[in-house]
Amino acid sequence: MTTIYFSTFGNKMQPNCISNVYASNHWTNSRSLRLKSRLPVVIALALLAFSIRAPLLTSAGNIPEQRIPRTVHFVSPMTLGYAGIGPTTISLSWTESSDASFFEYVLQKYSTLLGWETIANLVSRTNTTFFSAGQDANANQTWQVRYQNTGGFQYSNNLTLTQPPAASLSYLQTTSTTAQLQWDNKAQYGGLLYFSSYQLMESINGETNFTRMSYTDVNSLSYTVGALSPSTSYSFYLNTTDQCIGNGCPASSFSSSLSNTVTISTPGPLAASAQASPATADVGEPANFVCTGAGGAPPYTYSWTFGDGNSGTGASLSHTYNDPGTMNAVCTVTDNFGTIVNSRPITYAVYIDPSISSFKATPASPDLGQRITFLVSASGGNRSLTYAYTSLPTGCSSIDSSSFSCIPTSSGTYDVTVTVTDQGQETANSTLRLSIAPPRVLGLPQGTGLAVIFGGILGTSAVAILSVILLLRRKGNVL
Repeated sequence: MTTIYFSTFGNKMQPNCISNVYASNHWTNSRSLRLKSRLPVVIALALLAFSIRAPLLTSAGNIPEQRIPRTVHFVSPMTLGYAGIGPTTISLSWTESSDASFFEYVLQKYSTLLGWETIANLVSRTNTTFFSAGQDANANQTWQVRYQNTGGFQYSNNLTLTQPPAASLSYLQTTSTTAQLQWDNKAQYGGLLYFSSYQLMESINGETNFTRMSYTDVNSLSYTVGALSPSTSYSFYLNTTDQCIGNGCPASSFSSSLSNTVTISTPGPLAASAQASPATADVGEPANFVCTGAGGAPPYTYSWTFGDGNSGTGASLSHTYNDPGTMNAVCTVTDNFGTIVNSRPITYAVYIDPSISSFKATPASPDLGQRITFLVSASGGNRSLTYAYTSLPTGCSSIDSSSFSCIPTSSGTYDVTVTVTDQGQETANSTLRLSIAPPRVLGLPQGTGLAVIFGGILGTSAVAILSVILLLRRKGNVL
């Protein structure tokens, strides 16, 4: 009898040695009879040894070698591979046995905890494919097929592979209300493994998930989400479903894998606010403008129109107006999505410096005791003007007015100055010379009037004397 010893290392059967090999390849009839009579015993012992064999892991994780005598008859190579693989599925295939005494295929999977586990026993010789679901995405797997016939068994190669990862979901927010979701699919479809569908699941502000869309085209790898509401949190994940199609598929032929979850937080509405300082400006003096953006998607860009035909850029800048008037300055804010919003207009007043076109007193040459009226003509300036007078004649006091009257109480020459001040503290000055004569006598200047009076008195006296003299002469009294 020829006995082949196999060394089991990792549950692999390898021929070790052949003993009792006779030089002649011919069996005698007696020996053939003896072999035939002992063959059932040998087969029974081999099957018993196989049934009680258990893999024992060493500290290095290997299965210790065992020497088990078995009688086998295999005539074909045994190769295990796969035709399709997904994150949670695999479609295995192997070489069909051509042994006349074929009994079954035993499909096994290895785990560090339990060693080799039997996944399926397939008794049909032509059934050389198997679909397995429920695998762990991105995990390492090791498979083998045990070919068994009535005389013993032999193992295929070890098939070690890594399951593909689940879909990777990402997004690009294109506007404040839209986003484009993208994903991949690293499955390799073939054999019994086919693609079924993509389902994009959505949750709003942590509420219950619902199906946003469903695709049945494996090459559809993006989706644009629109009409997103401001200041809202959206969560998305992708459910990729594969299925088994063909003979040998299990009753439940669908298997799903879930992508990562992405969260899109939409910003609040884009807003712009603008300020200017000082509150008003004079022609030729710079005004400072500041703009602030809020909401939307930073960073922001800023542009300005100043209401005088000029423009500028930047969140903070200064501008000088060359003409007076009321200007409407507007800031425009653009966010990273291209959303545009304008600030409320700044109604900005621009003034020219105050000026005095005339300053006069009426009468221009008053007499003492005569009422004088001062009149100022001023223009320009920042809003209302104030008036102040200095070097007024005695008896006159300054009044905040463009015109006023007074009666001087002393004569003399005075250089009266008026100062006009606007709300921006810009000023204008004008001076006039005022000469106040003494009081008039008989409507004549004082000197002339007194001369007339004295002259009149003297004349009257002389006439009276002459009259007396003439009267005395008439009476004969001659002086």
